[in-house]
Amino acid sequence: MWFILDKGYQTVGILGNDAPQGCPIVSDTHHGQLENGYSTLQFTVPSNHPTSSLLETEGFVVYTNGKDGYELFRIKELEESHGDDMTKVVYCETSATSDLTGQIIRPITFTSKSLTDVISTLLSNTGWELGESYYDALMTIEFTDYPTVLEAIRTAISSFGAEIEFKVEMSGLRIVRRVVNLYEKRGQVTDAIFEYGYNLQGVKRKEDSNKVYTAMIGVGKEDANGKQISIIDAQVVPPSPFEKVDDYVGDTDALEKWGNNGQHVFGVFNDQNATNAVELYNNTLAELKKYNKPQLSYEVEVAMLEQITGYDHTKVSIGDTILVKDTTFNPPLYLEARVLEKELSTVEPDKGKITLGEYVLIKVQPILAIQKLQKTIQLKQDEWNKAYEKAQEAQDAVSQIKDQIKVKVQGVQTFKNGQGEITYVASLFQNGTEIDLDGTEYIYCWSMYDITNTKIPGFARTGKSLTLKATDFDTRVDLDCKVYQ
Repeated sequence: MWFILDKGYQTVGILGNDAPQGCPIVSDTHHGQLENGYSTLQFTVPSNHPTSSLLETEGFVVYTNGKDGYELFRIKELEESHGDDMTKVVYCETSATSDLTGQIIRPITFTSKSLTDVISTLLSNTGWELGESYYDALMTIEFTDYPTVLEAIRTAISSFGAEIEFKVEMSGLRIVRRVVNLYEKRGQVTDAIFEYGYNLQGVKRKEDSNKVYTAMIGVGKEDANGKQISIIDAQVVPPSPFEKVDDYVGDTDALEKWGNNGQHVFGVFNDQNATNAVELYNNTLAELKKYNKPQLSYEVEVAMLEQITGYDHTKVSIGDTILVKDTTFNPPLYLEARVLEKELSTVEPDKGKITLGEYVLIKVQPILAIQKLQKTIQLKQDEWNKAYEKAQEAQDAVSQIKDQIKVKVQGVQTFKNGQGEITYVASLFQNGTEIDLDGTEYIYCWSMYDITNTKIPGFARTGKSLTLKATDFDTRVDLDCKVYQ
């Protein structure tokens, strides 16, 4: 169930195919990406449903998808059709995008301030606040070119390689916090396995030798005395099969495999971060290790089965680390990868897809690897069964609690000569004690029925109280109030 919010962040309606009074969702696509924490949401609803009129540009939608929590989207475009196709298409983007690009940071310098202090100051007066922050060492940073808040935050965290996420926290129907979370690495290292012939549809492996170097020259900056830092001055003993010769680091194994008639193929690494010769050597060696062999890249196509009963264990979130397995390669291919993008539909779960990246080739003995995977699946199966049982118990407990909640509507009056008005108030009682006095914890949906007990179309109101005038109807009617959490 999603929530519709007006421009003042007040919940005015609900969206969902499981909520009796909710506006049905015909189709939807949620696309999230790891880079910059950016997400979009597009969905279609019937344009002739009363609740659809509550969807307006610059209004909001709170989207939820199970364990991934709540996301706040701002409605940017609406496309409404009438006639045979009575639909309303809604286009949304992460609310933080507009909120944080609409604010400018005037020239300011942070000297020896923690990352928490810097980000908290940047977020002042934006409506957003810092949630989780993995890194809190002191930093010095200066902003002089009037960046937006979003640009300033990205600049501040870029040197730490942090990954960003935007979420909201809810209490009943109210947003209580809009938070910016910073992680060293979003997501979890999961046991999710994407296997060819199961939920992996194909793997394409590309091998590129256009950029292979057997040796790397390290070029450093000038030190405090004006002397250029050089590997020549580094007193180190390279690990086998690497060697340090003059101003470069070489790989003797790579030279044998990829050299040019026994000569090194050189690359140049300009290092402006190293403060001494040893640091320059270490950084140059790390760079050589990236290019001392042909570059491998992978394209993986997966089937999104996570919302289908029996495949809940394959659910992954943005940033998660998963395992890719394809035994049709010789030798069998095992990769560790991260979820960089995810596209999901709640209406058509089989239409989703994920984009994987940051691949790491895992070298294992095939038989041992298969045995380990099979054992993992067997162990996890017990956990899935226990989790299902616990979820069922929790659902039964919720049902029992709901059975104890009674609704009482007060406000009875007979209208005469087409005159008068009355306000009805729905009161909730749990075990004889009234709850939700301010009407913020539950959703109250009112419907009206005519003398034949037929629901009157076009009449749909929400709120703890309902005011009716004699002019709202011309015959006897019955009111019905349903309450949802």
